[in-house]
Amino acid sequence: MTGLTEGNLFRGLVTIAAPIVVGNVLQSGLELVDLFFVGRLGSEAIAGVAMGSSIIMVLMTVIVGIVTANTAFVSRHYGAKDTDMVAKGVWHTLVLGLLFSFVLSIVGILYSEDMLLFLGAEPVVAAYGAAYLVVLFAGIATLVELWVINSSFQSCGDAVTPMLLVVLANILNIVLDPLLIFGYWIFPVCGVAGAAYATIISRSVAFTIAFALLLSGRTPIPFSLRTKFEFGLAWRLVRIAVPNSVQSGLRNVTFLAMMAIVAVFGTAALSAYGIVGRLETVAIMPVLGVATATAVVVGQNLGAEKPERAEAGVKLSALMNGGFMAVMGAIFYIAAPAIVEIFDPSGASTAIGVSYMRTVAPFYVAMAVAIILAFALNGAGDTKKPMYATLFSMVLIQIPLAYILPDLLGIGIEGVWLAVICGITLQLGMLFTLYRRGSWKMATI
Repeated sequence: MTGLTEGNLFRGLVTIAAPIVVGNVLQSGLELVDLFFVGRLGSEAIAGVAMGSSIIMVLMTVIVGIVTANTAFVSRHYGAKDTDMVAKGVWHTLVLGLLFSFVLSIVGILYSEDMLLFLGAEPVVAAYGAAYLVVLFAGIATLVELWVINSSFQSCGDAVTPMLLVVLANILNIVLDPLLIFGYWIFPVCGVAGAAYATIISRSVAFTIAFALLLSGRTPIPFSLRTKFEFGLAWRLVRIAVPNSVQSGLRNVTFLAMMAIVAVFGTAALSAYGIVGRLETVAIMPVLGVATATAVVVGQNLGAEKPERAEAGVKLSALMNGGFMAVMGAIFYIAAPAIVEIFDPSGASTAIGVSYMRTVAPFYVAMAVAIILAFALNGAGDTKKPMYATLFSMVLIQIPLAYILPDLLGIGIEGVWLAVICGITLQLGMLFTLYRRGSWKMATI
């Protein structure tokens, strides 16, 4: 696409990033809408859904790796103008996504409450979380396959179609949330499970439309259901996916470990951590949108044998994201009390939520640049380096510090927040060092 491998790089980057950013913001906004409605059921419900969402993230790590591999594979071959390989990559990713979704469904349905209790949730919190998770896992395949198709469109430079699909799904989800949670009109009262039902129904509608578009021949992907499954090609995708899955798994396991550490400080602390976690998710959605576009720019330009242009795209993205997160960090720092109280009107979570925001928000710029560098390396297919950086900075440093610092320094839960800062800073330093070596420009897929 013009602007990605040729022409004005800034215009090309913005053209593909803007719809992805819009879609990501709408998606994260939907999570806040879910949190708003669930918050009306009490702090235990908030904590249950927050912990349930964390478990979803951990178990979805395999899918994250597969989607990342799809982005690297499709963008690289699209940049090389090999549309037959593009179509094969999409088909094989869909098949792999369906297989792993089936495994996730079984694990999630059978062991949701046990996993929540293992993480230290109180019985009432675990009951809320399990009610939410069982429904979500039962329909997880629709979320996964929609994600694969949207990433395929984006990798070919079409970011508008995925955005429209997300808009449609989110509007439907927002309408269904109060109806299914509280039982308005003809709908039954489903409680926290209603939020999960709304998600599955809305995503199923969007997936049906996306798959019909894929089969219509009106997209850049010459997709066909008659494509032969090739184990060699599937293995190539898996080899790219595994390090990214490990990376994502380490990141999410870190979040779960941090959640378990925070749980020691009580339900109010757990609720606050759940709220600020969702708020941070919203804040970094534009960052992830630009980062996704960066991965596409890197993949397509390496496919077109233009590594210098790929590197220029990374620098441009880092400047854009760093500036944006500097603004978001300032907003979170100044308006922390009012923001937290929107989602917990009782005020039980306010003090702890504010302490987190005012400690961590000044380091959001470092977080944004680290995300860009990780996505750039993943887009090149060099997925091992981000995995190493995540392993060392988060698992080997952040988690132990979060456990030790509260008592060692005598500052309570603020010691956990200091550990988060250490993890962010170290990860950025490692990713920058690995990126500057330049070996990602010669990665093969």
